[in-house]
Amino acid sequence: MDATTQFASNVALISVTEQETFNTTSSNVSEWEFTPVGYYGDASALLWRVIPPILVSIGTIGNAMTVFVLLRQKKMTSTAVFLFALALSDTLLLSSTLLPVWVLYTWGIN
Repeated sequence: MDATTQFASNVALISVTEQETFNTTSSNVSEWEFTPVGYYGDASALLWRVIPPILVSIGTIGNAMTVFVLLRQKKMTSTAVFLFALALSDTLLLSSTLLPVWVLYTWGIN
């Protein structure tokens, strides 16, 4: 059985018609909403409300300590400069991506 026959038999097994395949375009796929129901939805909501603030606070504190230690050095080596830049960019990433997503998910501000 070659690859084309294998693919065709899989498509026939799940009974996807050509019209359904044709109608599944990028415009209507973005409208689909698969929200978890029941226990998994509750667990997902709880995790999204608890974990991001913990990650942001621990990450920001850790990066601030890294910056503080690196700035106390008399001479900055190339490794210290790279670690300094990494700490700054990591803090910026935490505050510009994870924090706004958490706020939107928690309070539902659209």
